[in-house]
Amino acid sequence: MAYALLVFTTDFGLADAYAGVMKGVALTINPDLRLIDLTHQVQPQNIAQGSFLLGINHSYFPQDAVHVAVVDPGVGTDRSPVLLSTPWGRFVAPDNGLLSGVIAVYLSSMPAAASSVTLPPGLTAVHLTNPKYWRHPVSDTFQGRDIFTPVAAHLTLGVPPGDMGKAIDSLYYLPMHQPRHKDGKITGQVVYRDVYGNLVTNILAKALPAGAPMEVRIKGRSIFGIRRTFNDDPHSGDGGLIALTGSHGYLEVAVPNGNAAVLLEAGEGEAVEVVALSS
Repeated sequence: MAYALLVFTTDFGLADAYAGVMKGVALTINPDLRLIDLTHQVQPQNIAQGSFLLGINHSYFPQDAVHVAVVDPGVGTDRSPVLLSTPWGRFVAPDNGLLSGVIAVYLSSMPAAASSVTLPPGLTAVHLTNPKYWRHPVSDTFQGRDIFTPVAAHLTLGVPPGDMGKAIDSLYYLPMHQPRHKDGKITGQVVYRDVYGNLVTNILAKALPAGAPMEVRIKGRSIFGIRRTFNDDPHSGDGGLIALTGSHGYLEVAVPNGNAAVLLEAGEGEAVEVVALSS
């Protein structure tokens, strides 16, 4: 079977039945499927967060995986259901910017503003218009169950993307805020707060000055140096704060065995500065 793995990314949480119902629909169509959750804990309606998590994590799955991504505050409106095919997976999702993190991997330059972008070479997309591959009746408020999951499950059975609808050459792109570099200072922001309270920024570690001593500033606190692990020197920061490179390659602020988000009363959008210090 060519596409036997379905990966789910949603903001449905785990308290309600939504995530489980989608899996039931998928298995009804293809009982031999393997099902994996990337996460169902995207912050509700936070398309940008879903895009970030999908973008940095999808490459850890097999190249032939099919992804169902549903963070869809516009469900039932005129936003389009789409299928994006890439060299590293197929993605069934609303065309609302949720796939931006995946698309960004293949773009030579990043759009500065939210807009429709032409797909780069190697990517193809389909507007899902063929109801033959949907579950009926289709709910106006739960298209993850009735459109996205059924389409993805049929893909795993070998149905060609072209049978699902009309080919399109562009998708809606929601850019992630980019850090500013000026006069030896990088100004970025927190883009994700994880379950430990670690504050992940949009500053790539590879963009930091190599070998230079650095100060990381957030909410009036100063953190000197970049740690290698969470426990290199847990008592040297301001209030126990440390800065380090996360496994995703982005700079993050943490408290060893604590919670930086709670300590700082900070979350997404909080400004973060990195200053290169004179040696």
